[in-house]
Amino acid sequence: MQNYPTGIAITKIEQVTVEVDQPAIGCNSGAKEIKQPDPNGKWRERIVRIYTNDGTLGWGVGSWGVATAEDAEGILNRNPFDLLNPESGVVEECRGLENALWDTIGKILNKPAYQLMGGDVFSNGLPAYDSTIYFNDLLYETEAEGLKRIEDDVKSSLANGFTACKMKMGRGNHLMERTAGLQRDIEVVQLARSTAGAGFNILVDANNAYTYDEVITFLNETSNCDVFWIEEMFEEDVELYRNLKAFIQEKGLKTLIADGETRTREPLEFYDPFFEAGVIDVIQHDMKGLGVTGWRRLADMAAAHDVQCAPHNWGSLLGFFLSLQFAKTIPHFLYGEVATLTSDVIDTSGYGFADGTFTVPDTPGLGLELNQDVYDDRYAGKEDWQIAT
Repeated sequence: MQNYPTGIAITKIEQVTVEVDQPAIGCNSGAKEIKQPDPNGKWRERIVRIYTNDGTLGWGVGSWGVATAEDAEGILNRNPFDLLNPESGVVEECRGLENALWDTIGKILNKPAYQLMGGDVFSNGLPAYDSTIYFNDLLYETEAEGLKRIEDDVKSSLANGFTACKMKMGRGNHLMERTAGLQRDIEVVQLARSTAGAGFNILVDANNAYTYDEVITFLNETSNCDVFWIEEMFEEDVELYRNLKAFIQEKGLKTLIADGETRTREPLEFYDPFFEAGVIDVIQHDMKGLGVTGWRRLADMAAAHDVQCAPHNWGSLLGFFLSLQFAKTIPHFLYGEVATLTSDVIDTSGYGFADGTFTVPDTPGLGLELNQDVYDDRYAGKEDWQIAT
């Protein structure tokens, strides 16, 4: 960055873990037994806070490359603009602090973070889908009661203003007999379509629980349901994906193939063969795990092959809003993933939501605030670690 402020130095860094309320979501295909979800369940969100000598306090979710106090000690007294440069991204040593740095420099410059994350800024109205429809039908004694629950879950998505939802598939992996589980998967998709009607996108995700032949059966049996995308139906395989893509085209379906969530920690080049073969339509690496710097590179790779971007986000309230900031900087953003998490200490009201789309605020930094009264009451003095000059 040219002409950035001089004389600014980082004086204190701390990490604090806050509680986030989660919905009672139920099981997915990896579960070995049915468990009643906890209606009072909590996620825990690690927040990094950075203080500078000009009075700025920037904060953001910690990334999967977790920052430690020892890591943070190396950047005390340094200018934050030397660590996070919009031209090249964050320096490697600070990846665990990246999100807090975006917020910090945005606040210093009095600019929203998205204006610093990319060279271009695209329009608001960013689509997002409800990602909370799990195997709640299996919590009931009868199939009829279970299907009624799925119907109610879809109705809840509609009532909450969403125009798309994602449904977990793979009941036959552990929780039901295999053929019966596949048939139930098909049945709940058909039910979702009849419940939601036209104009509502249905996405499905099997967490790699299907075989190739089961995917073909699923697509045949749901061909009248206009499934928007199929996500991680089986382990990544270029040739199987090539066959699957050919089947979708021959069948005349518009269904997209989405992938990438479980490969976030691997080199991005893992997907080069898939991009080059043209067998993936949507790439989904985790937003918090890959970070803005990594996602900028991945988005460029995807754009070269006409692949759309839909950053994965689960178990992170802040990761979703980070994905929206980044989404404004790329033209091929497709969807954000909403886990309907809430927190009394994190104020997200600057972001608007209507008709299935989010609007990003023009406030400095990441556009989020901490409720200071709640923070002081529940978290002050209980930080995971603090370092200061």
